[in-house]
Amino acid sequence: MEQNVKPFEKFFSGSHLILGEAGSGKTKLIWSILQNREYVKENTINIVLTDSEKRMWHDSHQNPVTTIDPYDSDISWATNPSKPGIYHCACDYAPRIITFLECLATWAIRNEKKIEQKVRIFIDISSKIWMLPEFIEQVNRLHFIASSQEENSIEIWAVLGSLKKLTNQVKPIFACINLVLMNPISPSWIDELKDIVGIQCGNLRDKLDGIQVGKKEGYYYAPSDDRDLYFQSN
Repeated sequence: MEQNVKPFEKFFSGSHLILGEAGSGKTKLIWSILQNREYVKENTINIVLTDSEKRMWHDSHQNPVTTIDPYDSDISWATNPSKPGIYHCACDYAPRIITFLECLATWAIRNEKKIEQKVRIFIDISSKIWMLPEFIEQVNRLHFIASSQEENSIEIWAVLGSLKKLTNQVKPIFACINLVLMNPISPSWIDELKDIVGIQCGNLRDKLDGIQVGKKEGYYYAPSDDRDLYFQSN
């Protein structure tokens, strides 16, 4: 199966799951994506929600990053995201993160038919927060609107280090999603992903069989709406 893997070319439109062990470079990948001028167009809104601070976000030169104070009274970037750019919000207080997601989900629902600019929401949050019912509720609300947009005007980029702690309430979000698997890949991930991927994305399940477990660097990319599997070396 390995000979059918193509060199990585680009990220497809739509929501993504970035899966990788601690230290595999998940956050750095997000940063590099958002520093790509060809990918981040001038009229896109990119929001990064994370529970850990990384210095790299303060060294963004090609595409400037607006650092959000999570305790500022002005949260218009979440209640009414309208100004293009990159917004980075680091907060380790789960209720606050949930509030931001609730604001974004409510905005998306109210503007379901009027969203013109592409909005990407990167959720780089530890697995323990993904277990909270309140968090899952807001992500599901956001996913409902994102999945109903014909032109993928809203994208959710979820970043996870493990699938084991995901509840059945949140797994449907990943049933038909673009997959980014960071090396080294745990063999258990393949079986876990096959259990999560829906029958409507059978080609995605087949592509998982083409992944060579054992590589140390780079990542595999399995788009949900494309027949090919891709690999990006470091």
